[in-house]
Amino acid sequence: MSKLDSSGQFTLGTDSFRWVVKHYAGEFSTDTNFRGITARVSLADAKCRELVIEFDVRDYPAKRPAVSQHFEARVIEYTQRAIDDGWRPDSRGKPYRIVADPLTP
Repeated sequence: MSKLDSSGQFTLGTDSFRWVVKHYAGEFSTDTNFRGITARVSLADAKCRELVIEFDVRDYPAKRPAVSQHFEARVIEYTQRAIDDGWRPDSRGKPYRIVADPLTP
């Protein structure tokens, strides 16, 4: 079992974000039977529209990533991708969902 923090903060540009792990790998999902780790990202100082990043269950089969820096780097990468795809972190509404590409073996 790793020592993955279940939350953290990072900065992209001038915005500060916070992330939290909402689900760990191996939990049941309605669409694929099992889900991977799910992280929620939002602006650190405001209540606003969240980003939900869903990671493939095969990426972290032991429930938690072995290296927390690697996981946080992926959270930052997919947060930037979501912004590039149109997620506005300061908006309100339903969570914006993005599915992370599976890690290559």
